[in-house]
Amino acid sequence: MNMPEARMVIEGLRSGVPYRELAKTVAFGRGRYIEVVEHLLEGAAQGRHGKERYYLVRANYGEGKTHFLHSLWGRAEDRNFVVTMAAISRETPLDRLDYLYPKLMENTFVPGSSLAGLDAIVGRAFAEPGILAETRMLELSPRVMTVVENIVAQNEGYEELLADLSGSFLSLSDLKRVHRLNYGKPLKLERSSLRDEGMQYVRLLDYLIHKAGYAGWLILFDEVELIGKLGKGQRSRAYANIGQFLTANLEHTVTVWALAANFHADVLNARQDREVAPLWLQSRPKEAELAPLCVQGIDALMEAKRLNPLSEADIRELIAQMYLLHQEAYAWHAPFSAAELYEKVWKFSPLRDTKLRTWVRLTLTVLDVWFQYNCDPVISQVDALLEANLEEDDLGATMTEPPLIVRSPLF
Repeated sequence: MNMPEARMVIEGLRSGVPYRELAKTVAFGRGRYIEVVEHLLEGAAQGRHGKERYYLVRANYGEGKTHFLHSLWGRAEDRNFVVTMAAISRETPLDRLDYLYPKLMENTFVPGSSLAGLDAIVGRAFAEPGILAETRMLELSPRVMTVVENIVAQNEGYEELLADLSGSFLSLSDLKRVHRLNYGKPLKLERSSLRDEGMQYVRLLDYLIHKAGYAGWLILFDEVELIGKLGKGQRSRAYANIGQFLTANLEHTVTVWALAANFHADVLNARQDREVAPLWLQSRPKEAELAPLCVQGIDALMEAKRLNPLSEADIRELIAQMYLLHQEAYAWHAPFSAAELYEKVWKFSPLRDTKLRTWVRLTLTVLDVWFQYNCDPVISQVDALLEANLEEDDLGATMTEPPLIVRSPLF
């Protein structure tokens, strides 16, 4: 790694801003979790039927959930997977698939590209023979099949249809207009709710990605705990939508979900959502069929695997990587070994279960001070750093929502 690349990684660690290049370079202690997802990716690439293709993880604030997801992104990209990563938020809500789907498309990347979009996928997939007959076998909704049929025609409205697949949904009148231009006859299509079409578009894209020659599709959902900010009805729909993703027949797609460790206690148990949410859906005739999916979504969240805190060996490995990168980034030679750096950092850490983010900041503080002043930092500098971490962790104490709702950086 050259100096600019090393400096970019160090500054990324310093800022706590996650990105996949950083995750590829600095790996630590998540090997067994990554292996599970890699096995799921292998199954998706081979199109194995009847296999679960999802993985849910939970961890405390500052323990590297987002970094873990970016590590998966790098592994999937190396396997020729299209990758989508989205952090759940008010703008990217899990309770509305018609709002969620466009945000997913805005964050969908083909291997080797830094630009999001479906252009390459759609262009390559629709250039293949037999696509119309094959998509009809998917039993997609009439609306989505109409979009496919008009793209196959390749006469009029291609850009509008591509935008529709990308989440800028055409109105029914515009879709009918494009169809008349392509086929010279009116389209008989009943109006449908875009809320109900979201998963249909996901199913189509699962097929198109494979048809375009990619190994599959990895969708990474971060900050799933923000479901806790929603009202009862919205949470119920969000759980049902998770259930839809987990049970949909997506042959070539793997989904990974990351949530706060205390979501179970602070939301599911505290609000009794396992009992309340399905009943809320059952009380509404138009949504009653979502109740079983709601239960499946909640059960999956309750069974999310715990990302264990890093072991001493993991922390030593992380510090050793930072030791080498920092010297490369700033062209200097530390007058101590990586093992000695660990001891220097350790003496400033009051608790062995200090968060991953704090280990990173402590290590950078020691290296920065040695680089600039050729000595150890003074205790007051480190105390200020630890106090800042404590203040960030306690932000939720004055909020009406539980602390897990606070949006967190990478470390």
